[in-house]
Amino acid sequence: MSQSAPLTPEIIGRAIDNIRLNGALKFIIGVAAAGFLFDSFDITIVGYALPRIRQEFSLSPTEIGIAGSAALAGMGVGSWCWGWVADKWGRRVVFASTVLMFSVFTGVAGMATTLGFFVGARFLTGLGLGGMVPIDQALVTEYAPARIRGRVAAMLPLCWPMGYFTAAGMALWLVPSIGWRWLFAIGVLPAILVFLIRRGVPESPRWLASHGRHEEARESLAYVGVTDDLLDQARRDVAAIPARPAVRDATFRDLFTPDYAKRVIHTWLLWFCSNFAATGFSIWLPTIYSTYYHIELTRTLLYTFIVAGTQVVGRICAFGVVDMIGRKRMIIIAYGVAGCAALAFTQATTEMSLLINAMIYAYFQDIGNLAMTVYTPEVYPVRIRGKGTALAMGWGRFGGMTSPIVAGVLIGGGNLILVWGMLAVALFIASGLTLVLAYDTRGNLETVSRAV
Repeated sequence: MSQSAPLTPEIIGRAIDNIRLNGALKFIIGVAAAGFLFDSFDITIVGYALPRIRQEFSLSPTEIGIAGSAALAGMGVGSWCWGWVADKWGRRVVFASTVLMFSVFTGVAGMATTLGFFVGARFLTGLGLGGMVPIDQALVTEYAPARIRGRVAAMLPLCWPMGYFTAAGMALWLVPSIGWRWLFAIGVLPAILVFLIRRGVPESPRWLASHGRHEEARESLAYVGVTDDLLDQARRDVAAIPARPAVRDATFRDLFTPDYAKRVIHTWLLWFCSNFAATGFSIWLPTIYSTYYHIELTRTLLYTFIVAGTQVVGRICAFGVVDMIGRKRMIIIAYGVAGCAALAFTQATTEMSLLINAMIYAYFQDIGNLAMTVYTPEVYPVRIRGKGTALAMGWGRFGGMTSPIVAGVLIGGGNLILVWGMLAVALFIASGLTLVLAYDTRGNLETVSRAV
C-alpha cells in the first residue's frame, strides 16, 4: 500500500488499537500525568493556605470563598478558550503554553500582600490550568489502544488526588512553621515540564490527519510503534467493514444539534455538579475543621492529609476496574454513595466521626471523578473532541468556582448543615443524570464517539 495514501480516523484508530503499551506511550502518559498532578496540587494548596491567609488578610467567610474560587473562575474561562486553540493549532502547543502560564502565576500569587492581588493572580493561574487538563486528556485518549484506553486515560485523573496528597503533605510540613507562601513557591516547578513536552511529546495523529497533514500523522504514529504493516492491516480491516452512509465531519455547531444534545447536556451538568461538590469540599474542609469545629491547625492539616491519601486509594481502586465495570456504572454508584456521605456530615460531631465520614466521601467522590474524566472525551468525535471536552470541563470549573462562594455565604450565616446538603444534592444530580443520559463507551474510539 502506498505510504502517501491518506489516513482516516478509522484507519488510525484501528492501527493504534493493535499496538502494545510501549515506552513511547508510557512517556506521553507520564508527561501528561505529571501535568495533572501539578494542576491538582496548585488548585488544592489554596485550601490548605486559607486558614493562615484568613488571619493575615482578616477575611470574612464570603471573602474566603472568593479567594478559594478565583482560580476556578479562570479555569472556566481557560477551558473554553484553550479548547478552540487546541482544535485549530493542535494539542501539543496548548499543553506546553498552559503549563508555563499556570506555573508563573502560581509563584506570583505567593507574593500577594492584599486580597485583590491574590485573587487576580489566582484568576490568571486558572486561565492556564483550565486549558491543560482537557487537552491533556484528549491527547492521551487519542493515542490509547481501545482495549486499555480506559486504564490509560485513567492514569491521568489517578494523579489528581496524588496532587492533593502532595499539597496536604507540604502544607503539614511548611504552613505551621514557615507560612503559606512557600506552598505557592513550590507550585512554580511545573515550568520544567515545558522543556520535556517540547522535546518529546508528538502531536496527535488523529488531529494531524483530520487537518490533512498525513505525513506528520505517520511520523507521530511511528513514534508510538505503528508500522506500515499495521497501517496496511488497518486499511484492510476498515475496507472489510460493510459500507455505511457517508457522515460529514462534526463541527462545533454540531454540539448544539439534536444528535449531540444528550451528551452535551449530560457532560456539562455532570462536570458542573461534580466539581461543585468536590471543590466546595476540598477548599473549605481545612477552614471548617479549624474555625467551625475548633480543631487545632496542625491536627486539621493532619486530618486533611489523611483524607487526601484516601482519595489516592479511591482512584487506584477505580483505575483497576474502570474497563471492567464501565464508566457509566462507576459514575452512578460512586456519586450516589458520596452524596449519602455528604448527608451524613450533618450528624457528625466528634473529630473521629468527621474524619471517617470525610474519608468515605473523598474515596467515592474520587472514584466518580476518575470515571467521569475518562468518559467525557470518549463521547465526542475527533474534530470537536477538544472543544467538547474543554467546554464540559469548563462548566465544571464554574461549578467549582461557585461552591466556595456559596459555602462562604452559608457558613457566614451559621448554616453549615445546608453546605453539606447542597453538596449531597449536587452529587445525586450527577448520579441521576448519568443513569438517564449516559451510554457505555468501551470499545473502538471512533465507534463509541459516533454513537447517539
